[in-house]
Amino acid sequence: MHQPDPLFSSNIETINTYIVGDADASTVAAKLAQPIEESYSTADHGVALYNEEMVARNQRPHWGPEEALERWGPRQDVPKPSSEVASLPGTESQLWDLWYAVLHIAKRIPWTNDAQQNKLLDLVRALKARPDPPPPSSVTVPLKRNWIWESGKLWSNLSTLGPSVRESWNEACGYGSGWTDEEQQAWANLNAFVARLTASETADFDIYAVWALSGALENDIQHTSLHHDASDPTQLSLLLTVASVWIQIAGKYLFEHHPSEDEFGQSDSEVDLATRGTFPWTQSTNEPSLCSARWRFWSGRFAQEARNDELSESVRELTAKSADRINGFSR
Repeated sequence: MHQPDPLFSSNIETINTYIVGDADASTVAAKLAQPIEESYSTADHGVALYNEEMVARNQRPHWGPEEALERWGPRQDVPKPSSEVASLPGTESQLWDLWYAVLHIAKRIPWTNDAQQNKLLDLVRALKARPDPPPPSSVTVPLKRNWIWESGKLWSNLSTLGPSVRESWNEACGYGSGWTDEEQQAWANLNAFVARLTASETADFDIYAVWALSGALENDIQHTSLHHDASDPTQLSLLLTVASVWIQIAGKYLFEHHPSEDEFGQSDSEVDLATRGTFPWTQSTNEPSLCSARWRFWSGRFAQEARNDELSESVRELTAKSADRINGFSR
């Protein structure tokens, strides 16, 4: 996992000021993007060109002449950067620091604070709307093999955001985090922000919704795989909260943007609410499978948990609201 550096703190300060201030998203996006674009268009000031050529020189002897040329290109005379230049932050590390800063701020904004969560979403959308910077003047075959330069895109595909979100999921309560009220709130807030990215079609994190809903409604509570354990009611309360967050923010979008049950042959399927672990929809190779039978099961499970006396009144109310919301969807 990438370890944040001082740029992370600088990005945090910039984004925090934006969230509580009057600056527009495009202006702040330009400020955050400028050093990254400079690094990208210069192949990290020549460092990436040199490093990738050194990798290619190690690899070429392992292939026949024609295949070596196809895979690694001709030998290039790339000057070795000075130690000062080599110490400058590269494109990839700056992208990690940018997205970790965005996700860190998301954890701190209550999921019910639509204004601030949406303002953070506007910032990501402003970054995505930026023109992709020009590629380096010399794009060698080895450099093109580097995943940062491979696609020729930087902002239009929100480079490195997906891996950054995936890494953040390692910080879920019970794994990278414990079960304090603050940690549970941060996890719900982060899920809310990723749900907003999904519902706005800024990025595709649909599978994270399936993980949240199946974890809360289809699977048994886990203990043995956790680094930090908690009681069943504590775990269930958070799982249901997070699942409800996804339904409240992105449920309608998910319901309308996935195949109907006809593609899975499950139009008349009814599954006992006591079932856990294995379901008709989990047998499909399509991901995520959001058939009508699954939505009915989720609605029934939300309604069931809304009557669970081991849960707080606020969680029961939230789960009841989620059941009602699903019931209000229509194809």
